[in-house]
Order: sequence, then C-alpha cells, then structure tokens
Amino acid sequence: MAMPRIAKSFLLIIVVIGLLGGCSGVNKEDQEIIDRSESIAIKYLKDTYNLNDVVIIRRQLQPRMAMARVTVYGYVRGHEEQHFNVSVNYESNKAELLSFSREFRNMLSERGFDPYK
Repeated sequence: MAMPRIAKSFLLIIVVIGLLGGCSGVNKEDQEIIDRSESIAIKYLKDTYNLNDVVIIRRQLQPRMAMARVTVYGYVRGHEEQHFNVSVNYESNKAELLSFSREFRNMLSERGFDPYK
C-alpha cells in the first residue's frame, strides 16, 4: 500500500527540520575559540584604550577557509552609540583589527587616544 501524499509531505518536513536543526549548533571546539576570542577582544580594549566596561552583543566565527578570525561586536556600557567590533586571530590569539562608530572615535579622541595608530 502506498503512503498517502500528506504523510509523505509531513515526513519530508520532519526530515528537513531535523537536518537544519542539527546544522545550527556550534561544536565545543568552535565555542572555545569564540569564548577565548571574546576575552582577547575585551583585554585588548582595556589594555589599549583603558575601556573597562564594554557590552558584547555578538560574536561571529568567520569561515575557516577564508580566515582564522572571530569578530566580536559591542559597545561602551551606557553609550550604545559608541559601538565597535574587534577582529581576533584565534591562531595567534591577537586582536588584529578594530572598527568603530564616529561616536566611539570621538570618545577615544576626547580621552587622548588616537584610534588610527
């Protein structure tokens, strides 16, 4: 006896959801890389610009084929307009690139830092 069309459709939907759900998780090794990179980014901001209170809003592991980087996005606590992102090379464990908003740049300049050095 053949399976009814609605049953086939339902089965297909379940399989697709299962496959997509299984692919969305971050494995333990990647999570460790992401966590370590966040700590490196925070330490970089603290050591370089004396920023002790930042809020991290997102962390993104870049495709391994392209580069060994995690980008950490955030802002200065209490000043959401002063946002930044730090790219961390997780192989060398170093912050390599800082991008920021105009407001972040102005805040650094007011504190005597040159963000372009």
